[in-house]
Amino acid sequence: MDTDGFADIAVIGGGMVGLASAIALRERGLDVVLCDPGEARARTSFGNAGVLSRGSIFPMASPALWGKLPTYLRNADPSLRLRHLHALRVLPWTLHFLAAARAGAWRRSAAALLPLTSAAYDAHERLGERAGVRNLLRRSGWIKVYRSEAAFAGAALEREILAEHGIAMEILDGAALRALEPALVRPFARGMLLPETGAISDPGALVEACERLFAELGGHVVRAAVAALEPSAEGWAIRHAGGEIRARQVVLAAGAASAEIARPLGYRFAFAAERGYHRHYALHPDSPPLTRPILDTGAGSILSPMGEHRVRVLSGVELDRRDAPPDERQIEAASREAAGTLHLGGPLDNRPWLGNRPSTPDGRPVIGRAPRHRGLIFAFGHGHIGLSTGPITGQIVADIATDRAPRLPIAAFAPERLLRWPRLSA
Repeated sequence: MDTDGFADIAVIGGGMVGLASAIALRERGLDVVLCDPGEARARTSFGNAGVLSRGSIFPMASPALWGKLPTYLRNADPSLRLRHLHALRVLPWTLHFLAAARAGAWRRSAAALLPLTSAAYDAHERLGERAGVRNLLRRSGWIKVYRSEAAFAGAALEREILAEHGIAMEILDGAALRALEPALVRPFARGMLLPETGAISDPGALVEACERLFAELGGHVVRAAVAALEPSAEGWAIRHAGGEIRARQVVLAAGAASAEIARPLGYRFAFAAERGYHRHYALHPDSPPLTRPILDTGAGSILSPMGEHRVRVLSGVELDRRDAPPDERQIEAASREAAGTLHLGGPLDNRPWLGNRPSTPDGRPVIGRAPRHRGLIFAFGHGHIGLSTGPITGQIVADIATDRAPRLPIAAFAPERLLRWPRLSA
């Protein structure tokens, strides 16, 4: 910032998308200030499974929703816990979500996300090298496991779309799966290995390294929550409890809080927060190590290695207010299932972690210039792939801010698509 406290650009949000954007902008020679409350454990990037997969192209709103809807509504499926009143509070998101749960819409979103996910691993390699934590990244693949042949058959459309886009996969029977991952003690009928997938062994350490890199590049950090974002004669004013940040441009990358910050400006997005939990467990000393993340489709949860004998158990989705009290039933159920899948020791955390994923109904992020305000750039709504696609999104944001053509197509991520029901937004 200059001597008057004025920056070329301010980035709101210190998760992977915000940090990567701030770093990329600083590398373009801009004066950058990053505004974030500084609560590292609250950031969605901290709680991620660490999966970097080219095949992470499928929105939560899938055609399978219609057959499972009665089960979902009864909260009888482990992958989703629904607060029914909250679904009405976020009615535009709910209506968009139901409209997106069609095969044609699912295919379109998968095709739109493919360039973003395909660029994710290489972008992470570059950022990891710059931040000095390349050792946290490995390309070991990840596996989706199915407890029955019927469950495997039900995922046929997913495999068809993956094949259409040239995404490598290997189908494993139960014996091959156990041979590949000896740590698995539960018998599974089938597995699908996505070998092009990478993983981050410590997402929190990666975020901290990116913060250090930003500081080393001369970036400025303000540890504060945004109270208001307002246009000014010079560009933008960002008000917080300790004062004000002024900048010519602003990047809104505050994850699940982004829609609330944008609302006073007249942007009422069809948007919701997907709450998610995780807890760490030690593997039993006699257990072989888990070498790659496992998505257990029967439990609706992920088991992700975070070090040689440490496993992060991640729950499915809880749809509720961001500030609602924790409801640990979903992560407790996921942990019980994990204890039947791996030979686990005791929990390593006093309490489960809880975070909020920024969710758009069609599963695509919001990336692009605000349609009604000059100098405002949106970069949020990445859902489950914010950590994965954060570095490439940061490069796209830097392209937009410096008036260059974005390096990837972003028309499918335009903000306007989620601004259709302004009177119904909660």
